[in-house]
Amino acid sequence: MKNPFDNPVYRLDLRSRVREKRLWALALFFVSVPAVLWALVLPAFLRPPFSGRTFPDCAKALSAVAVFSHGALLVLLSALGAAQRISQERERRTLAALVNSPIPARSVALGKLLGAWTFSAWLACLSLPFLAAATLWGGFRAPTLFAAWLLNLAAAFAAASLALGLSGLFGRSLSAYLATGASLFLWCAALPATGLLAAALRDSARGGSGATGLVGVLCWFHVPLVPQGMIFLPSETPIATAVATALVVWSAISAAGFALAVRGLGREVC
Repeated sequence: MKNPFDNPVYRLDLRSRVREKRLWALALFFVSVPAVLWALVLPAFLRPPFSGRTFPDCAKALSAVAVFSHGALLVLLSALGAAQRISQERERRTLAALVNSPIPARSVALGKLLGAWTFSAWLACLSLPFLAAATLWGGFRAPTLFAAWLLNLAAAFAAASLALGLSGLFGRSLSAYLATGASLFLWCAALPATGLLAAALRDSARGGSGATGLVGVLCWFHVPLVPQGMIFLPSETPIATAVATALVVWSAISAAGFALAVRGLGREVC
Protein backbone atom coordinates (compact mmCIF):
# COMPACT_ATOMS: atom_id res chain seq x y z
CA MET A 1 0.00 0.00 0.00
CA LYS A 2 1.41 3.37 -0.98
CA ASN A 3 2.30 5.74 1.82
CA PRO A 4 -0.06 8.77 1.54
CA PHE A 5 2.52 11.00 3.23
CA ASP A 6 4.90 10.32 0.33
CA ASN A 7 2.73 12.67 -1.71
CA PRO A 8 4.88 15.32 -3.50
CA VAL A 9 2.14 17.97 -3.13
CA TYR A 10 2.03 17.31 0.60
CA ARG A 11 5.80 17.68 0.96
CA LEU A 12 5.77 20.89 -1.11
CA ASP A 13 2.85 22.28 0.85
CA LEU A 14 4.53 21.41 4.14
CA ARG A 15 7.78 23.15 3.20
CA SER A 16 5.99 26.30 2.05
CA ARG A 17 3.84 26.47 5.18
CA VAL A 18 6.80 26.07 7.53
CA ARG A 19 8.36 29.18 6.03
CA GLU A 20 5.26 31.28 6.66
CA LYS A 21 5.65 33.56 9.65
CA ARG A 22 1.88 33.77 10.01
CA LEU A 23 1.71 30.15 11.12
CA TRP A 24 4.13 30.77 13.95
CA ALA A 25 2.12 33.83 14.95
CA LEU A 26 -1.02 31.67 15.00
CA ALA A 27 0.77 29.11 17.18
CA LEU A 28 1.74 31.84 19.63
CA PHE A 29 -1.85 33.10 19.68
CA PHE A 30 -3.13 29.53 20.14
CA VAL A 31 -0.94 29.02 23.20
CA SER A 32 -1.42 32.46 24.70
CA VAL A 33 -5.24 32.36 24.80
CA PRO A 34 -5.57 29.49 27.33
CA ALA A 35 -2.55 30.85 29.23
CA VAL A 36 -4.37 34.18 29.66
CA LEU A 37 -7.57 32.38 30.63
CA TRP A 38 -5.66 30.34 33.20
CA ALA A 39 -4.22 33.57 34.61
CA LEU A 40 -7.79 34.87 34.98
CA VAL A 41 -9.33 31.66 36.39
CA LEU A 42 -6.65 30.75 38.92
CA PRO A 43 -6.86 33.95 41.03
CA ALA A 44 -10.65 33.61 41.13
CA PHE A 45 -10.29 30.38 43.11
CA LEU A 46 -8.19 32.19 45.69
CA ARG A 47 -10.96 34.69 46.50
CA PRO A 48 -14.44 34.17 48.01
CA PRO A 49 -16.79 32.50 47.25
CA PHE A 50 -14.42 30.02 45.59
CA SER A 51 -11.60 30.16 48.15
CA GLY A 52 -13.00 27.18 50.04
CA ARG A 53 -12.73 24.90 47.00
CA THR A 54 -10.08 22.21 46.95
CA PHE A 55 -7.10 22.40 44.64
CA PRO A 56 -8.43 19.55 42.41
CA ASP A 57 -11.55 21.63 41.81
CA CYS A 58 -9.33 24.43 40.56
CA ALA A 59 -7.38 21.98 38.40
CA LYS A 60 -10.63 20.70 36.89
CA ALA A 61 -11.64 24.25 36.01
CA LEU A 62 -8.26 24.84 34.40
CA SER A 63 -8.43 21.62 32.41
CA ALA A 64 -11.93 22.53 31.16
CA VAL A 65 -10.63 25.93 30.10
CA ALA A 66 -7.80 24.26 28.19
CA VAL A 67 -10.06 21.70 26.50
CA PHE A 68 -12.79 24.08 25.35
CA SER A 69 -10.74 27.17 24.55
CA HIS A 70 -8.27 25.10 22.57
CA GLY A 71 -11.07 23.13 20.95
CA ALA A 72 -12.86 26.23 19.72
CA LEU A 73 -9.63 27.81 18.50
CA LEU A 74 -8.53 24.59 16.86
CA VAL A 75 -11.72 24.24 14.82
CA LEU A 76 -11.68 27.90 13.80
CA LEU A 77 -7.99 28.10 12.88
CA SER A 78 -8.06 24.75 11.07
CA ALA A 79 -10.92 25.95 8.89
CA LEU A 80 -9.32 29.33 8.18
CA GLY A 81 -5.94 27.71 7.47
CA ALA A 82 -7.47 25.36 4.88
CA ALA A 83 -9.81 27.88 3.24
CA GLN A 84 -7.09 29.29 0.99
CA ARG A 85 -4.98 26.25 0.17
CA ILE A 86 -6.42 25.77 -3.32
CA SER A 87 -7.83 29.21 -4.11
CA GLN A 88 -4.48 30.79 -3.27
CA GLU A 89 -2.80 28.57 -5.85
CA ARG A 90 -5.38 29.81 -8.36
CA GLU A 91 -4.68 33.43 -7.51
CA ARG A 92 -0.94 32.88 -7.88
CA ARG A 93 -1.58 31.27 -11.27
CA THR A 94 0.25 28.12 -10.19
CA LEU A 95 -2.80 25.88 -9.98
CA ALA A 96 -3.03 25.20 -13.70
CA ALA A 97 0.56 23.96 -13.79
CA LEU A 98 -0.12 21.79 -10.75
CA VAL A 99 -3.26 20.08 -12.02
CA ASN A 100 -1.85 19.58 -15.52
CA SER A 101 1.22 17.83 -14.15
CA PRO A 102 1.44 14.02 -14.11
CA ILE A 103 -0.01 14.10 -10.58
CA PRO A 104 -3.75 13.23 -10.63
CA ALA A 105 -6.21 15.75 -9.25
CA ARG A 106 -7.13 13.34 -6.47
CA SER A 107 -3.49 13.15 -5.35
CA VAL A 108 -3.23 16.94 -5.42
CA ALA A 109 -6.32 17.24 -3.23
CA LEU A 110 -5.00 14.54 -0.90
CA GLY A 111 -1.69 16.35 -0.53
CA LYS A 112 -3.48 19.59 0.31
CA LEU A 113 -5.77 17.80 2.76
CA LEU A 114 -2.88 16.11 4.55
CA GLY A 115 -1.14 19.47 4.77
CA ALA A 116 -4.22 21.01 6.40
CA TRP A 117 -4.55 18.09 8.80
CA THR A 118 -0.87 18.30 9.72
CA PHE A 119 -1.35 21.95 10.62
CA SER A 120 -4.34 21.01 12.80
CA ALA A 121 -2.43 18.20 14.51
CA TRP A 122 0.53 20.50 15.18
CA LEU A 123 -1.74 23.07 16.84
CA ALA A 124 -3.51 20.36 18.83
CA CYS A 125 -0.20 19.06 20.21
CA LEU A 126 0.49 22.52 21.61
CA SER A 127 -2.42 22.04 24.00
CA LEU A 128 -1.08 18.81 25.51
CA PRO A 129 1.21 20.52 28.09
CA PHE A 130 -1.82 22.39 29.48
CA LEU A 131 -3.82 19.18 29.82
CA ALA A 132 -0.86 17.35 31.37
CA ALA A 133 -0.36 20.14 33.93
CA ALA A 134 -4.05 20.09 34.89
CA THR A 135 -3.93 16.29 35.31
CA LEU A 136 -0.82 16.44 37.51
CA TRP A 137 -2.49 19.08 39.68
CA GLY A 138 -5.36 16.71 40.46
CA GLY A 139 -7.90 17.62 37.80
CA PHE A 140 -9.69 15.20 35.48
CA ARG A 141 -8.10 11.85 34.76
CA ALA A 142 -5.68 11.67 31.85
CA PRO A 143 -7.85 9.25 29.75
CA THR A 144 -10.82 11.64 30.03
CA LEU A 145 -8.79 14.65 28.91
CA PHE A 146 -7.14 12.65 26.13
CA ALA A 147 -10.54 11.52 24.83
CA ALA A 148 -11.70 15.15 24.73
CA TRP A 149 -8.45 16.12 23.00
CA LEU A 150 -8.98 13.46 20.32
CA LEU A 151 -12.53 14.70 19.74
CA ASN A 152 -11.19 18.25 19.37
CA LEU A 153 -8.75 16.99 16.75
CA ALA A 154 -11.43 15.03 14.88
CA ALA A 155 -13.70 18.09 14.76
CA ALA A 156 -10.80 20.20 13.50
CA PHE A 157 -10.07 17.66 10.75
CA ALA A 158 -13.71 17.85 9.61
CA ALA A 159 -13.67 21.67 9.60
CA ALA A 160 -10.40 21.71 7.65
CA SER A 161 -11.75 19.25 5.09
CA LEU A 162 -14.89 21.29 4.57
CA ALA A 163 -12.89 24.49 4.16
CA LEU A 164 -10.54 22.80 1.69
CA GLY A 165 -13.49 21.71 -0.42
CA LEU A 166 -14.88 25.24 -0.45
CA SER A 167 -11.41 26.53 -1.37
CA GLY A 168 -11.47 24.31 -4.43
CA LEU A 169 -15.01 25.25 -5.29
CA PHE A 170 -14.59 29.04 -5.17
CA GLY A 171 -12.20 30.97 -7.36
CA ARG A 172 -11.01 33.54 -4.81
CA SER A 173 -9.67 33.19 -1.29
CA LEU A 174 -12.08 35.85 -0.01
CA SER A 175 -15.05 33.90 -1.35
CA ALA A 176 -13.69 30.71 0.21
CA TYR A 177 -13.25 32.45 3.56
CA LEU A 178 -16.79 33.84 3.46
CA ALA A 179 -18.25 30.47 2.48
CA THR A 180 -16.26 28.77 5.24
CA GLY A 181 -17.45 31.29 7.82
CA ALA A 182 -21.05 30.87 6.71
CA SER A 183 -20.76 27.07 6.86
CA LEU A 184 -19.29 27.18 10.36
CA PHE A 185 -22.07 29.52 11.46
CA LEU A 186 -24.74 27.19 10.08
CA TRP A 187 -23.06 24.15 11.64
CA CYS A 188 -22.17 25.59 15.05
CA ALA A 189 -24.93 28.16 15.66
CA ALA A 190 -27.93 27.98 13.34
CA LEU A 191 -28.37 24.21 13.48
CA PRO A 192 -28.19 23.98 17.32
CA ALA A 193 -30.61 26.92 17.57
CA THR A 194 -33.01 25.08 15.27
CA GLY A 195 -32.65 22.01 17.45
CA LEU A 196 -33.42 23.99 20.59
CA LEU A 197 -36.55 25.40 18.95
CA ALA A 198 -37.68 21.97 17.76
CA ALA A 199 -37.08 20.44 21.20
CA ALA A 200 -38.97 23.28 22.91
CA LEU A 201 -41.94 22.86 20.57
CA ARG A 202 -41.94 19.11 21.06
CA ASP A 203 -41.69 19.36 24.84
CA SER A 204 -44.45 21.98 24.88
CA ALA A 205 -46.72 19.66 22.94
CA ARG A 206 -45.95 16.80 25.32
CA GLY A 207 -46.34 18.94 28.41
CA GLY A 208 -42.83 18.33 29.76
CA SER A 209 -39.18 17.99 28.99
CA GLY A 210 -38.11 14.82 27.26
CA ALA A 211 -34.92 13.23 26.06
CA THR A 212 -33.07 14.82 23.18
CA GLY A 213 -33.69 11.83 20.92
CA LEU A 214 -33.67 12.43 17.18
CA VAL A 215 -33.33 16.20 17.62
CA GLY A 216 -30.06 15.71 19.44
CA VAL A 217 -28.72 13.39 16.78
CA LEU A 218 -29.64 15.77 13.96
CA CYS A 219 -28.80 19.12 15.55
CA TRP A 220 -26.54 18.81 18.59
CA PHE A 221 -24.29 15.82 19.04
CA HIS A 222 -22.11 16.46 15.99
CA VAL A 223 -21.55 20.15 16.74
CA PRO A 224 -17.88 20.76 17.70
CA LEU A 225 -17.33 20.73 21.49
CA VAL A 226 -20.75 19.22 22.29
CA PRO A 227 -19.59 15.58 22.74
CA GLN A 228 -16.57 16.90 24.66
CA GLY A 229 -18.91 18.73 27.01
CA MET A 230 -20.95 15.59 27.55
CA ILE A 231 -17.80 13.82 28.74
CA PHE A 232 -17.48 16.26 31.64
CA LEU A 233 -21.14 17.06 32.39
CA PRO A 234 -23.89 14.59 33.39
CA SER A 235 -26.40 13.92 30.64
CA GLU A 236 -29.43 11.72 30.13
CA THR A 237 -28.05 10.69 26.75
CA PRO A 238 -25.31 8.01 26.73
CA ILE A 239 -21.98 9.56 25.80
CA ALA A 240 -21.40 6.73 23.31
CA THR A 241 -24.41 7.93 21.30
CA ALA A 242 -23.09 11.47 21.08
CA VAL A 243 -19.54 10.39 20.21
CA ALA A 244 -20.71 7.90 17.57
CA THR A 245 -23.01 10.50 16.00
CA ALA A 246 -20.23 13.09 15.97
CA LEU A 247 -17.68 10.75 14.39
CA VAL A 248 -20.10 9.61 11.69
CA VAL A 249 -21.12 13.18 10.77
CA TRP A 250 -17.54 14.46 10.92
CA SER A 251 -16.40 11.62 8.65
CA ALA A 252 -19.17 12.49 6.19
CA ILE A 253 -18.16 16.17 6.25
CA SER A 254 -14.53 15.22 5.63
CA ALA A 255 -15.47 12.99 2.71
CA ALA A 256 -17.72 15.67 1.22
CA GLY A 257 -15.00 18.32 1.57
CA PHE A 258 -12.44 16.10 -0.11
CA ALA A 259 -14.87 15.34 -2.95
CA LEU A 260 -15.49 19.07 -3.46
CA ALA A 261 -11.74 19.71 -3.55
CA VAL A 262 -11.21 17.00 -6.18
CA ARG A 263 -14.09 18.38 -8.27
CA GLY A 264 -12.73 21.92 -8.04
CA LEU A 265 -9.30 20.77 -9.15
CA GLY A 266 -10.81 18.73 -11.97
CA ARG A 267 -12.37 21.86 -13.45
CA GLU A 268 -8.89 23.38 -13.81
CA VAL A 269 -7.59 20.66 -16.11
CA CYS A 270 -6.93 22.10 -19.58
